[in-house]
Amino acid sequence: MTTPLEQKALNNLLKGLQSLDCSYVVIDKDGADYSYGEAFQKGRKRKKSKHPFGTLRNHYWPWIEKLEPGKAVEIPGGPFELVDIQSGVGAKASTTWGPGSFITSMNKDKNVVEVLRVF
Repeated sequence: MTTPLEQKALNNLLKGLQSLDCSYVVIDKDGADYSYGEAFQKGRKRKKSKHPFGTLRNHYWPWIEKLEPGKAVEIPGGPFELVDIQSGVGAKASTTWGPGSFITSMNKDKNVVEVLRVF
């Protein structure tokens, strides 16, 4: 809990920063935050997804879910761009099988992403 003396010191600090027209974010020990300026906006900025959450994964996961080492599979593009499928497969395969355990390639002629599980 912030004491009245600490709150007074904090208010003086904030007034000083505002008088210098500084942008800032201060979070006190109680978790209350004080911000000033356009540089700091609450919330995490994230790029808007092209597709609803989970739809891309649901598209490629059945193809790679039971892929055995030494086997390859072709994942059709369908409604998704090949680069998005390749990126999603790469991320999921790295966390599932480990980095370096697969190779992916885009075959634009067939509109598929080829995945080879190495080990």
